[in-house]
Amino acid sequence: MHDRPEQHAYVDCVPGFPSERLERYLHRALTLPIRDTLLSALGHFSTAGVASDLGCGPGKEVAELLRHGWRVEAVDAYAHMLEVTQAAAIEAVGAQETSARLCCVHALIANWSAPPNSLDLVHAGFSLPFVAAADFPKVWGTMCAALKPDSIFAGQLFGLKDSFLAESPAGSMNAHTHDEVVQLLRGFQVISITEEERDGVVGIPPNERAKHWHVFHIVARRNQG
Repeated sequence: MHDRPEQHAYVDCVPGFPSERLERYLHRALTLPIRDTLLSALGHFSTAGVASDLGCGPGKEVAELLRHGWRVEAVDAYAHMLEVTQAAAIEAVGAQETSARLCCVHALIANWSAPPNSLDLVHAGFSLPFVAAADFPKVWGTMCAALKPDSIFAGQLFGLKDSFLAESPAGSMNAHTHDEVVQLLRGFQVISITEEERDGVVGIPPNERAKHWHVFHIVARRNQG
């Protein structure tokens, strides 16, 4: 993977994902398995390639990609998340392989860029919803352009009823109807899309809190040409 400059923006401050929400997310994320959307995506590749994990969090999915032989760009707005990701990568494949195959980028997703047709896989696990609504079209367009023909996107988008939306500053997040998600995926062959709406929690005891989830879980292959 070619070296990428750090894209400071200024980061470590995501309006829709403040530090209090980050801590609850981190504590719970560390107790959960690798995301099904990524595992499904990996099942569609016969060889490893180049991946970008947008909003990599504590790096569990980054470590899984490295274990499967991928070269990975890990992007996160929080420096601490990249430190945890680096440690998870070293534990998974060792320091030498981590140095050779992992590039960490400290940046807001809104400021992320990648060359056209440079990626075989983009994973965005529950991260794209925290891009400001005004920035989302640019981010989605950049991601689509960076994906090679026959590459795969795996990740989540939020529906309109997700409770984080009402709890966040106006415009700091984005959300979509089912029809809007279908429109976003016009340039893809949908492998799977599941709309989930349920009551749940974020965090772990004794600091968990109620949360209403409205999520689209997506795995989709970029069309040829």
